[in-house]
Amino acid sequence: MPTVLITGASRGLGLAFTEAYAARGYRTIAAVRSPPQGRLAELIAEPSLRVEWAPLDLADFQSIDALGLALNGAPIDLLISNAALTGGPLGVFGETDYLRFEQCLRVNTMAPFKLAEVLAENVAISDRKVMFFIGSRLGAHPFFGYSGYVISKTGMNQVAKQVSLALEPRGVTVAACHPGWVGTEATAEHGVAPLTPAMSVDMLMAVIDRLTLADTGRFFDPDGSELPLVTQQLEQKFYGKPKGAVR
Repeated sequence: MPTVLITGASRGLGLAFTEAYAARGYRTIAAVRSPPQGRLAELIAEPSLRVEWAPLDLADFQSIDALGLALNGAPIDLLISNAALTGGPLGVFGETDYLRFEQCLRVNTMAPFKLAEVLAENVAISDRKVMFFIGSRLGAHPFFGYSGYVISKTGMNQVAKQVSLALEPRGVTVAACHPGWVGTEATAEHGVAPLTPAMSVDMLMAVIDRLTLADTGRFFDPDGSELPLVTQQLEQKFYGKPKGAVR
């Protein structure tokens, strides 16, 4: 039976992923900051499902290390890095909330990289060997505002790329995907979104199902089409590459 670990599983996309993979019969590990309540608690209590929870606070890197120790080398077929710090003030240039900015970089950019490092072995020894990062398209056509979020999520796309290069020799497929405009608690202030979490997850799971090692390092839209990474440099003849780099 395959195992999926989902971060940010208490609500929104994470909860929808948890429900969907549990219904498929996966052993589903919901990684959340606080003891489960509401729908997640109901899923864990359902005897016909294999849903369990693990404490994880992405702002606390010791918590990520503790998760790795708790898993005790268990194979993770699919790691879904979904949790993120969203929202915050729209922002006025010259009045940036740098504490919020720092939090966004830590949770949205650094923590997914740390999580990948800590769980790399768990994924590499599994049958499926997939890491899937929930990214964002805001970095492609940005407006001014939510700068900490926009910059940190653009950076997370590069996290997925870096992790893909590190783990490709071990047969691990690493991809990122934009989920679309999804109606969640975090996006409610922006009006009615065209997608529910369940609708987005249905499309994202179809992308995951099709992934092979040939897709590693790619960034997708929910319909499965590929998007460019904003700062990805594929042509090296003009710029060279750092000494010791393999690509």
